[in-house]
Order: sequence, then structure tokens, then C-alpha cells
Amino acid sequence: MTLRTVILLITLTTSVSGCTSTAPIYVEPPAPILIQQETTVLILESLGASERQRLRVFLKKASRGRPDAVHLLISGSSRLSAEAVHQARQMAINAYNIHLLDQHEAGAVRIEAIVYHARPPVCPSYSGRLLKDNSFEQTLGCSTQRNLAAMVNDPRDLLDNRAIVPSDGDRAAIPVATYRTFATGKGS
Repeated sequence: MTLRTVILLITLTTSVSGCTSTAPIYVEPPAPILIQQETTVLILESLGASERQRLRVFLKKASRGRPDAVHLLISGSSRLSAEAVHQARQMAINAYNIHLLDQHEAGAVRIEAIVYHARPPVCPSYSGRLLKDNSFEQTLGCSTQRNLAAMVNDPRDLLDNRAIVPSDGDRAAIPVATYRTFATGKGS
């Protein structure tokens, strides 16, 4: 190492060591994101031209322009349910958001449209320096939560992830153990 590099390292070490503080920083937990469910129901006796149009208007209003966010629970006549599913698929509602329940041969069909809304907390305005005496500016965490609530497609994912099931930690550690034995040459 050159003398110049050594002097630079000593200067950086002494300047950084003076910036540390052992005083605790109080971080106030931000308000939680509230998840609200909005449910609307439509009952159809048949699916003629006017009923089909009524179904399409219902789905359009329920989704509020976001067909990827609406979840449908359809119960009743299997023939009418199949037609309702067909109409919903034509309106770009994903198949995994459509659930068929209590199917039978005759009667009406009940279509329940569920939309979940994330209600982020109201953030206080930024008020001055970033670091105060022993506190941390709350607006930073709050703005992160507001952005997350605005970006998430299905707000239920903020409560629970149903796509990934819990797994065994021992099984997940196998690649790490294999790598360690390979790196040390102790493997066969």
C-alpha cells in the first residue's frame, strides 16, 4: 500500500468513528394498512340478451375498471353458471378469480362480486430535520406503506400469502449444506 492510501484509510476510520451514537432511537410504528372488502350480488333467472347485458354492466361496475381485482363466487344453475363464467372471461376476469359453488341443474344463478381495497394510513406532513433528538421521522415509514397499498394488486396479499405454503426449514437448508461440503472437499 502506498503512504497516500494508508493516510486516506486512517482519515476515513477516524471520521466515521466519530459519527456513531449509542443513544437509542425511538421509532414510532406506523399506522397499519386496512383491508376492506366490498361485496355486490346479482341474481339472474336466465341469460337472454338483456340479462347478459345486465351481467356485463354489473361486472364492469363491480370491478371499477380493474377486472384483475374482482373475485367472483357463482352458485346456482350449472348451465347459467357456465354462461356467467364465459361472460366474465370475455371481460378479462381471470379464471383463478372465478369460483363455482353449490351447482345444481335448475333455478337461478347468484353472482357475488368481491373487490378488496387497501386503505393506507393518512401520513402527517414532513416537518423539519430528518433526525431529531431521539426520534425518527414517521412520515418515511408511512409514505412507504401508502405506496405499497397503491401498488399491490390483491390487498389480501398484505395479510397472508396463499400462493406459497409453509415449508420445512431442514429441506431448505440442504443446498447450503451441500455447498459447504463441496467447498471443503469433504463430499464423496
